[in-house]
Amino acid sequence: MSKDKEEVIPIAGPGSRIKALAPTVRKHLLYTDENLKVIVDFSTNGVKVFPVEIWKNEEVQNKAVRFLGENNRLKKLPKTISDFDNLEFIDLRNNSLGALPGTIFKIKALKELQCGNNGLKSLPATINKAPSLEYLYAQNNKIKALPKTVNKCPALVLIDLSDNVIRSVKKTIYEVGATLDLSRNRLVELPDANVKNPALKKLLVSGNSISHIPDNINNVLTLTYLDISDNDLTELPTQIGYLKYLHYLNISKNKIDNLPEEISTLHFALTFLHASDNQIKRLPKEIHQLQRLQVLELADNQLEKLPENFYQLKNIKRLDVSGNKLTTAAGISKLKMVEHIGLARNSLTVLPEDLPNLKSLISLDVSGNYIKVIPENLHKVGTLKSFKANDNKISNIPESLGENQLITELCVSKNRLQGLPQDMKKLRSLEIFELAHNEINALPKTFDFLKFLRVLDVAGNSLTELTLPKTLTSLNLSSNPISLPSVDPKSVLTILGERTWASQMTVLEIEAINLEEVPSTVSHMKLLTKLNLRSNALKVIPDELCRLRILEELDVSNNELSDLPDSISNMKNLRKLNASENKIQHFSSGLCLLHQLEEINLSYNNIMELPENFGELNKMIRLDLSNNELMSLPEDRWDVLASIVFLDVSKNHINVVPTDLPYLYRIQVLKAACNDLTCLPADIIKMTGLEVLDVSDNLLESLPESICKLPTLTELNVSDNKIKSFPNKIESLKQRCTVNVESQSAYKQRDPPDTLKAGEVQTDNDGSPRSSKKIDSEK
Repeated sequence: MSKDKEEVIPIAGPGSRIKALAPTVRKHLLYTDENLKVIVDFSTNGVKVFPVEIWKNEEVQNKAVRFLGENNRLKKLPKTISDFDNLEFIDLRNNSLGALPGTIFKIKALKELQCGNNGLKSLPATINKAPSLEYLYAQNNKIKALPKTVNKCPALVLIDLSDNVIRSVKKTIYEVGATLDLSRNRLVELPDANVKNPALKKLLVSGNSISHIPDNINNVLTLTYLDISDNDLTELPTQIGYLKYLHYLNISKNKIDNLPEEISTLHFALTFLHASDNQIKRLPKEIHQLQRLQVLELADNQLEKLPENFYQLKNIKRLDVSGNKLTTAAGISKLKMVEHIGLARNSLTVLPEDLPNLKSLISLDVSGNYIKVIPENLHKVGTLKSFKANDNKISNIPESLGENQLITELCVSKNRLQGLPQDMKKLRSLEIFELAHNEINALPKTFDFLKFLRVLDVAGNSLTELTLPKTLTSLNLSSNPISLPSVDPKSVLTILGERTWASQMTVLEIEAINLEEVPSTVSHMKLLTKLNLRSNALKVIPDELCRLRILEELDVSNNELSDLPDSISNMKNLRKLNASENKIQHFSSGLCLLHQLEEINLSYNNIMELPENFGELNKMIRLDLSNNELMSLPEDRWDVLASIVFLDVSKNHINVVPTDLPYLYRIQVLKAACNDLTCLPADIIKMTGLEVLDVSDNLLESLPESICKLPTLTELNVSDNKIKSFPNKIESLKQRCTVNVESQSAYKQRDPPDTLKAGEVQTDNDGSPRSSKKIDSEK
């Protein structure tokens, strides 16, 4: 061989270099730190496997520090990933992995592993072999248990196993020296806490079905943070008062009727106590001893009064007792350090006159009471920024409000206001002003002094015109007798099209103002993110409107639309679309090009079919097609719609369940009542997250045995079908689920829709039209 002949550099194996790789592979390798380190980036490429040479290239193995493989379709990782000695970060989120190779935890440099949103059923027992692993995110998988060695990980700071299917854990969890997140699993209890070497610092188990905290929980002295909200607790053990380092406790959304007196002994630790949405009727007499308490949330309980010494909580900064049965707020002004007070939804008739004593108060919410008068001296609370008094019986706003104050938010909707203070200059610092559903027919001339106003809601008043501050970005004019541009060239809707307002408006709500066409000025508002046009008389959505490219929410429901334009595809950022209660006959092909759509409501229309490329809407979360004329659902790739959690196709004419529909494995609510279904697929068991299934009023003759194995099912309605015999385990299903099997008839039949006479309307069993425009009471 000639000495001058260029040496051949191998692609893989000893001596292999990155420059030998094909350009299609090299483009996924990003150099950093003067070519000393490499980032491997295959994120969001839709690949099922990574190129083989990536795993075998020696230079990649030695230099790679980050591996980005999220948002693909990976089903497996090679064991040789452990050859990447210097990998510090691996991201494998949103793939189809069923398992991780045990060798992944032999990477000595690995600090963080992201593997959430896959199909993992377990984590390798070798997790304790990762000497540098600090953060492990494995949320939203199918993991049934923690690795036995999880308590032996030397560097672990956080392990996130939320949204899995873990039913029980062993007491070794208390020896995990990190934050452990087991939220939204299937736990029914916490293990006995008889451990010798507790190390657990933070435990998050919200959203389970835990009914009991072990009495010896005080053995876990290292615990500083406990979130056990949204469970089935009826009481707290007295021993919780002996967790002397516990500074955060969240027991919200349980069934607790009182707090143990012993909780008051946490006076040197407890700083945050969240106990909202329970059934608490009284507070501990010594609660005032919690002198370090800064945040106390007791909303939505059954408190009728607060203890006499309650107001000795000198360090409280945030207090929320909304949604109780309090009849007085007397004494509240003794909380000298309080910054935020929530007293909404109680039975208050007056506010204390000594509110000016609250020298640190920033926000006060007294909405949903029976208050008639805003205290005249409220303006003396110099620190007040936000005052909410919606849904009361207030008839006027004091002229003094805003004097020597810098109030930025004032919410007085749903009261009895007939006007506003004449001198609005005192409220000139307002940024948010909510006045909806009062009796106001005019705004004062000084309204234009509100030079900082961004959000204005005057819906449901009697305004025919109004002055628009030039700083507005959000406006709700709904249900007012506003003059329309077709009648009045000086209409407020015309003025909004001027550059001053059109160039900055982000939210516009003009519901129920008798519009027969969309004002042309609306299409000038290029920054709109939310547009509400519901309950008008619109017949057409103009193409010009579809040029609002950053619009995220569009509501055109309850109009007279016969179609949606194909140009709607220009609204590339649209996330929510409500076009229900119209006369739409076709599912616009333009909708399938809106890949950001998360919610579509096309219920109560006349749609007969869906396009075959319907499956391209792969970010869909909620889809409502009920009360239409659908003959079938497309046999498209429903598996790519795996993000759907709510699907309603009730009151159509569908007779077959698409083959791939069971692959909607994240779906929680499926409604297909009042169709022509004759059977359900056996692989419905794949819908492991299904909670509500309604297939009542169909033509089902049997149910698959697998329906009784749906793990999270809480409500099943198969009434009004033709079922002769039910699955063998239906009785055991009834023990954990509400099951309706009433009104079965072997003789039930339904005329096909194409046999209807011209002008005839198909009806349901109750005689109501199939495509009735009335709002379904179940929604």
